[in-house]
Amino acid sequence: MQQFDFVRGDDTIYTATKTIFLTKGSSPKIEMERDSLDYDGEISPHVYTVADIQDIGYLIATTFKTASTLSVMIDDHVAPCFERDVWVKWLSFGLALSAYRYQHTTSAQLQPDVATFRLATGCKTLMAAFDEGQTLARSQLIARELMNKPGNILYPATFVDAVEGLALQGVSLSYLGDEEMLAQGFGGLMGIAQGSDREARLLCLDYHPADAQTTIALVGKGVTFDSGGISIKQPRYMSTMKVDMGGAASVVGALHAIASLKLPVRVIGLCGLVENMPSGNAVKPGDVVTMLSKTSVEIITTDAEGRMVLADVLHYAQQMYQPDYLVDIATLTGSTGIALGKAYASLMGNDDTFMHLAQQAGNACAEAVWPMPSNHAMFQSALKSDFADLRHGSEEPDGSPCVAATFLQHFVTPEQKWIHIDSAAMSLGMNHRHIHPNAASGYGALLLTHICQQIIAQ
Repeated sequence: MQQFDFVRGDDTIYTATKTIFLTKGSSPKIEMERDSLDYDGEISPHVYTVADIQDIGYLIATTFKTASTLSVMIDDHVAPCFERDVWVKWLSFGLALSAYRYQHTTSAQLQPDVATFRLATGCKTLMAAFDEGQTLARSQLIARELMNKPGNILYPATFVDAVEGLALQGVSLSYLGDEEMLAQGFGGLMGIAQGSDREARLLCLDYHPADAQTTIALVGKGVTFDSGGISIKQPRYMSTMKVDMGGAASVVGALHAIASLKLPVRVIGLCGLVENMPSGNAVKPGDVVTMLSKTSVEIITTDAEGRMVLADVLHYAQQMYQPDYLVDIATLTGSTGIALGKAYASLMGNDDTFMHLAQQAGNACAEAVWPMPSNHAMFQSALKSDFADLRHGSEEPDGSPCVAATFLQHFVTPEQKWIHIDSAAMSLGMNHRHIHPNAASGYGALLLTHICQQIIAQ
């Protein structure tokens, strides 16, 4: 039997030790049985996954709130399912998340509560795994905090302020404002931004260790509130559109993890930050805008704003940094959730090997992705315009996640290794997981970090 003892922070007033036994049973869920004769709690699902280990960490910490030590004992039939450091890493992750509840303030500054534990061990490998789990938890909570902030508090300028307040070690921060982007020709991003009284921002986070041999660019959609613009959304669920910057939030969370873990790779995080609002200045259906790449694009619906922002930032990332790998992540289409529910984000791209690597990364951290097609002739036909080089979507909803990815691919050079992650359904309502009891999920911070780790490990 394996045993791991997790001790709460030194300032705890509690002294009790609670024992939790992990064994194999018949339950399809992670549930705590409190009637065990030998243990304070027993958990016995029929199979264990990384997601289950994360949830177990959260569950035991929130169940035994007055325990100073949580002693996790793992049955000999269950322990070999994962290496010891994997057990420790993801138990640590779940434990660290257990203190978080979003508390509204009038400031955009980020102060996520991370539960303080330590691992009682002298093994350096296990200590490193424990510390990694704690770091990843804080990174996901940074993304959650950004997503949970309401639109009157968090908008493009204050998003930048909030990230600047994190003082990410080893990461340089800069940004472009309205004047710079207009001068450079960000027609897609600024076309969306022009309907709002809030200025837009292009936030750049540059982690550049001295020994880096590879450059990865992470691009996040940062629509801090999406009303739909002139193509205004239905009132139902519009309040949730404050999380339409979930891609940008996950990029920030990932940069925190990557820098904290001191990964030997250069990572550029680019967040296109806008509000999408209806006004007399807003872009209209039928308008034609000229993108940063000089491509003219006909607007079909102003509620397909995210791809316009991403297309400009993808072009900018390639021109400025010539990355070896390019990733974009966005809460882009509701249809990806209709197709895949909350089990997977959708994955599209132009390189099968890179897509497979992203799937491996998703499985390793329980932020799974599922491949979907793009660039098919049917999707290309939806982008044909009589008035511009492209239109940015179709009047019909058919294959909308695939059409959106195909549009973005027009702004990616053929030789550039690129993947697109559509995470729209994963941002809220993930309460089938213990670690996400309410509010925003912070989905993507783990995934992007593990994609970078997979690239390094090749």
